[in-house]
Amino acid sequence: MVVRKELNRRIEAAVADLPEYLRAVFVLGTLEGMRYKEIAEIVGCSEEAVKMRVHRARKRVRDRMRSYLET
Repeated sequence: MVVRKELNRRIEAAVADLPEYLRAVFVLGTLEGMRYKEIAEIVGCSEEAVKMRVHRARKRVRDRMRSYLET
């Protein structure tokens, strides 16, 4: 249980450290499960831009978590 809490804390910190434009699409797409088209309408950019931002956000979170998960 302690490990799960620590993992959740680190994930939350990694997401919180994302720039706002990446954090918004990450939360809407990954955590809320919204479609790219819906996200694009909300944030005011193209679907392609949303796809790119979600990809970049996930990569940043994954890279940040890598050191924790490898230990």
